[in-house]
This record gives sequence, C-alpha cells and structure tokens, in this order.
Amino acid sequence: MAQATIKNGVNMDDLMAAVEAVTADPANGKLTFNVHTTWENGFKARHTTGSFKVGPENGSRDQDHSLSTDEPQEILGGDAGISPAETLMSALGACLTVGYAANAAAMGIDLDELSFEITGNGSLEGFMNLRDQRAGLSDLSIKAFVKSDAPREKLEELHNYTNEHSPIWDTICNPVSISSEIVTG
Repeated sequence: MAQATIKNGVNMDDLMAAVEAVTADPANGKLTFNVHTTWENGFKARHTTGSFKVGPENGSRDQDHSLSTDEPQEILGGDAGISPAETLMSALGACLTVGYAANAAAMGIDLDELSFEITGNGSLEGFMNLRDQRAGLSDLSIKAFVKSDAPREKLEELHNYTNEHSPIWDTICNPVSISSEIVTG
C-alpha cells in the first residue's frame, strides 16, 4: 500500500478524492451540522456537538466536543468562557485555518507557521434596543500571519483564494435563512 502524501498536515490523497467526489456529484458536498446548547446560569451556556452529515453519509466522532460561553464581567457575565462574539470570530479563524492548510497544500505551499488576529467592533445599543442600532458586530478585521518560504505573490494568491472560498466568511457576509421555533414543557 502506498504511503499517503501529507502536506501541512493535510492528507492530499483524501483531499483530492473529496474534490473528485463533489465534482462528480455535488450532492456529495452537502453538509448538515447540529449543535446542542444548554443554558447553565446567568449568561453561561454549554454547547456540544451533535450529529452531522457529509453528502449522503452520516458522520461519526470518537467523542462529542463541548465549548462553554459566557460574557466578560464588564458585560455582566461571570467570565467563565469565551464570549458569543469571540466564538463567532473563533469560528471564522478556524475556518480560515482549514482553508489555508488545505489550499496551501493544493497549491504546493509549505506553511511553517500560521495564525490570525481577528478584531470585531460592535455596540450594546442594539442588544439593549436603544436607538436604531444593529445588535451584532458592525465590522471585523483580520490579520493573517503566515510564515512560509513561498514567494509573497503565491501567499497573496492563497490569502485571496482562501478568503473568497471560506464557508464561515461567506455565512457571515451573506444573508442566511434562519428559522426558529419555541418548544415548551
């Protein structure tokens, strides 16, 4: 059996097989994720991964993963976890990390180091229903710190491609259909 080609920690054989499968049948690229959130007290909540689906297949994990959120004390929380806004920014950073690793590998770029500094600005006015302000963050800025021997032009190409094809970036920037219902009892 041939040894897998690994670049930036990405199995290139599996990556190319996944691209080929979605190219052959776009249904293979359909994704469904579920997360269960439980309020604990005050502004603290626990979020646990649930089932997921990739194409027609149900996914499986060795274990569920959890994350605690809370607000900082300055926003009346107990500071027992990452804030919801920071969670959103972390999701973007995680998605960009995946995008950089996979696309750099596909482009033949070796990454030595990669990190992101993401800053979000907003106001509590919308959450508090004061004046006519939006409740969410008004802007995000990202600095990508990349250490690689690749030429700057290749890294710029990687940067632009990754940003343009990031699912979480797209989710934040474009309208998403959201439905919500209350279940009592």
